[in-house]
Amino acid sequence: MPKQEQQKVSTQLALKAGWVSILVNTSLFALKFWAGVVSGSVAIIADAWHTLSDSISSVFLLLGVFFSQKPADKDHPFGHGRYELIATILIGCLLAWVSYNFFVESIERLQNRESASYGLIALIATVISIVSKEILAQYSFYIGRITKSQVVKADGWHHRSDAISSIAILGGIF
Repeated sequence: MPKQEQQKVSTQLALKAGWVSILVNTSLFALKFWAGVVSGSVAIIADAWHTLSDSISSVFLLLGVFFSQKPADKDHPFGHGRYELIATILIGCLLAWVSYNFFVESIERLQNRESASYGLIALIATVISIVSKEILAQYSFYIGRITKSQVVKADGWHHRSDAISSIAILGGIF
């Protein structure tokens, strides 16, 4: 396959990974929000909003991949490939921010001796979220590997961190 055609296929796969991520995160938002409302859990509702915000990192992915494919011009004689690196950095910063907030919230709950009561609906929504996020992480890692796209791999690590934090929440339920 010619290099230009291979690049086009890689770009299409990376963009598809971004759109799949947005679709899955938006669906998980709806599920978690519903589960939070039905179970009366403010924590699940907050987690739902966090899941919706995960779509932002996928928007960074889409923008980075899209703009990095623009051909070289007078102002950018070597092309626009740095856009993908900038998107990767933004996803990394978002991941660090999410990790920090998860850490702070956990410490506050420990200090305030807060405990949560979750119903079956919240439990099922959490399990679905864990499985969905890990599948999404594996998919992103796969696409990132075959396209050699760091931004897609970074999005995969973001999905993996969400799955791990949901496992911690699941552990707290029991």
